[in-house]
Amino acid sequence: MSSARERLTRLLSLVPYLDAHPGADLEETAAYFGIDSDTLIDDLQLLFVTGRPGHMPDDLIDASWEGGQIHISNAEEVSVPVRLSAEEAGVLVLALDLLDALPGLDTAAVRSAAEKLRLAAGENLHTTVEVSPIPADEELMEFLRQAIDTESAVSIDYYVASRDELTHRTIAPARLIPGADWYVDAWCYSAGAPRRFALGSIRSWAAAAHPPLSVSESSSQSWEVTIGLSADGAWLADELEVLEREYPDNSESTVRVRVMVHSVDWLSRFLLRHAEVITDIDDAEAVEAALARLG
Repeated sequence: MSSARERLTRLLSLVPYLDAHPGADLEETAAYFGIDSDTLIDDLQLLFVTGRPGHMPDDLIDASWEGGQIHISNAEEVSVPVRLSAEEAGVLVLALDLLDALPGLDTAAVRSAAEKLRLAAGENLHTTVEVSPIPADEELMEFLRQAIDTESAVSIDYYVASRDELTHRTIAPARLIPGADWYVDAWCYSAGAPRRFALGSIRSWAAAAHPPLSVSESSSQSWEVTIGLSADGAWLADELEVLEREYPDNSESTVRVRVMVHSVDWLSRFLLRHAEVITDIDDAEAVEAALARLG
């Protein structure tokens, strides 16, 4: 028995074939599609409930095969093989180009699929499909990929447009993210917290040694913390790297979130900044660090 995917593919080809060959022989048509006549009849019966949206009698395909000769009517809308529009083909090619830039994928397969799609779309649309992926410095992209794979630290000169300032940072890249620009998520040793950097704002880069960690950083590089938030602070759940959230007492106003934290320094600052909306936390070290800052 054919799978649903195989049957759909066959039906999409069957209608144009029958439209181009009125009165086609039932047995010969079945042989052409590599199926038996009973399967072909099942396909033809399915056409009775196939057609344009609305599903009124005039919207559906009509098929007959009396005397072993197949005739279809009211099939103009699906009598032409399916083709991608220029926009659809462009979006797919762009998506494949973005996948090609991500680490850990079979780039040969992705590039092959993108090239076949470009050729097929160009032939079907009788036009060239031009798609430009997000621009990025290939040398920088490759440098960051290697740093991510080897968990290496990187020294960068980073331009902060809001301050019109060129800053020097040492970061530990974690992953590349496509968007309006390419971005790298990284631990910033200068800020002592995770940060996202736009590749277009990185002016220079070089390998760097991991800086010595502060006492608070060395004791906990990455761990999970559960934080309770009041109704006024529930919005913070959408700003944090939330692993899990729950609403105590079936309330949708207060919320408890389990988050991934990378620095006691960052967490203590977070506690001080939002102390009025934090109801509880299961990290005593962060609380002590926050109290020490107050002292």
